[in-house]
Amino acid sequence: MTAGAAALLLAQVSLGVEHLHFRTAETELNRDNVLGLSEGANLLRGTASVRASRGAARVVFRGVAERRFGFGEDETELAVREAYLQVGGVAGFVRGGRQRVTWGSGFAWNPTNRLEPPKNPLNTGLEQKGVLALRGDWSPTKAATLTVVAARVETRPGDLPIALTSAKKNGGAGRLALLVANTDVAAVVSVRQERSPLFGLDLARGLGAGLTAHVEAALYRGSELAPPRQETFVRMAAGALYTRGESALALEYFHNGEGYGDRERAAWRAALKAAPVISLAYLAAAATPYSGLGLGRDYVHVSWTRSVANGRWGLSMRAVASVTDGGVTLTPGVSYAPSGRVTVNADGLLPLGPADSEYRLAPVRGGLVTRVKVSY
Repeated sequence: MTAGAAALLLAQVSLGVEHLHFRTAETELNRDNVLGLSEGANLLRGTASVRASRGAARVVFRGVAERRFGFGEDETELAVREAYLQVGGVAGFVRGGRQRVTWGSGFAWNPTNRLEPPKNPLNTGLEQKGVLALRGDWSPTKAATLTVVAARVETRPGDLPIALTSAKKNGGAGRLALLVANTDVAAVVSVRQERSPLFGLDLARGLGAGLTAHVEAALYRGSELAPPRQETFVRMAAGALYTRGESALALEYFHNGEGYGDRERAAWRAALKAAPVISLAYLAAAATPYSGLGLGRDYVHVSWTRSVANGRWGLSMRAVASVTDGGVTLTPGVSYAPSGRVTVNADGLLPLGPADSEYRLAPVRGGLVTRVKVSY
């Protein structure tokens, strides 16, 4: 390989360090500290990513070396967030390997994306691991794109202070995206092993003066939350983004049709209390809030970001609130980019609200996520 070719292949390389600290507690989801959490549980990671391309081919890799402290069984793990090969151009491409699907206009919730795990419910801004998939995109015109994906679906969100098993199912989806009257329109059909098909619709439009709006909704049969219910459910995320200068404000409402009402919530908590702490029944009930897109029926997401000092500093505040039970999780953040190659981020985590609310029932009383990345 010539020096020029090597430089091309290594043109985008990033190395980083991530530290996730959780202040933990005994709650109904961690009765008698069955999870074996220390008062301060930590994830320490080293990260590396490479993006290389030549002609019509692109290779992407993102990997993590992780050490866990204070999680009962401390361990070191190597994981791959993304590793795929893509071949194609503007009119279409084929991509195979572990990859992010990243479709849907919702900020904190994406009802039409059934192929990836839900975003972390305590911090929706954390990076996600991709899914093992084969994807093809075809754009016969600038206003139309057809996407077909076959994937091995993993059903649990990551970066939680709880060791949850992740059921893996075969799945697939087709998505047709169109530009109609200056509105982005996408229709989705998604299937997953042991589940009925999901039908989704996604609309996004710029309204002028720095304002954009979106609605993303899905219709499906069969509940993800226990107990199994063979009903037809609707999930919908609707929101708006306003940008002005260096500031941006986002607001989103999410309705989870299969979420628990007062009766279902009381039955779930009663099952938690009645099950022996060391039992499959208890662990299954404790994992319930993380098995779908939320335990409640109605949520609100608000975020604010501002760039200052010529973009070197960034400030942010994110809040997710459950209208159902009054729980709130706040994520204040600050970022610093002294150059185009170095970025430093720090995000706090503060669950608030009634003691029996969804976010307070999690065995987390606070947290801090710090990340440093150097790009070459």
